[in-house]
Amino acid sequence: MANMMLRYYISSGLRPVYIVNEFGKTGLDAEIIKADGFEAVEIEGGCICCTLKDDIGVAVAKVIEAFSPTNIVFEPSGIFIFDNFTDILKQPQLQGKCEIKNIFTVVDSVNFSHAKAIYGSFIYNQIKNAPVIILSKLEKTDTSVDEVICDIKNINPNALIFSKIFNEWDNLDFTALLNKYREPEVNYRSHGHIKFKTLSIAAKGDFSQERVNDLALKCSQGVFGDICRVKGVVMVDGVYMLINIAFNDVTISKFKGVTERSLTFIGDSINKKNIVDFIGV
Repeated sequence: MANMMLRYYISSGLRPVYIVNEFGKTGLDAEIIKADGFEAVEIEGGCICCTLKDDIGVAVAKVIEAFSPTNIVFEPSGIFIFDNFTDILKQPQLQGKCEIKNIFTVVDSVNFSHAKAIYGSFIYNQIKNAPVIILSKLEKTDTSVDEVICDIKNINPNALIFSKIFNEWDNLDFTALLNKYREPEVNYRSHGHIKFKTLSIAAKGDFSQERVNDLALKCSQGVFGDICRVKGVVMVDGVYMLINIAFNDVTISKFKGVTERSLTFIGDSINKKNIVDFIGV
């Protein structure tokens, strides 16, 4: 979604910059954006509404000074609470320099029901506070789109929901999206997120497709702990490949850039020994 928005801004003659709050020690999301030719800055090591709250204000001020962007596309970690971001923008170094233009919450239509069943109140509060919701992975879900929308509407009846397969979006869709922003109606200031653990580990060996499938299977079976996400770049049969695993959903694609080969595991609990034994460090 982020690179689609960046392309839209550039096609409109604007100067966007992408900032990502990277969860883990590898700046993968920023590397993906850079590989597509965009300016990108990563802020790693924690959640911006907790440990990085002061750092992010300084970082955004530096980005504005260095790039003079017309727009900043900011992607926080998935454990983000919106109200805390408004506090960041009130810091002295940012006053008068930027303002919130749009807020979008992306809901994984493949894993929404599964994640809601596991993380309950946290997922509920994320949806409840979302003014505009965009459904992703619609081309992959076995669940009826109407069923997902109904489920979301039961949590937040006032949310504006966009449900269109990403590769079918055009500039008119983005124009409509950007014109539909409104402030969140719920003020939920309690942090209330799950304290996810992360493990980033080098993956220097050459993987096979079978080994990638085994990785996903072991994640789903709990061999590596209670894992909700794995992301990284590995060598698969001699080719740099980007791996994204969200619960049972596995996406593998060619990676355009060059970066350190590693995998980041995110979850409620992590079995480091089993992961190290599997990766072969």
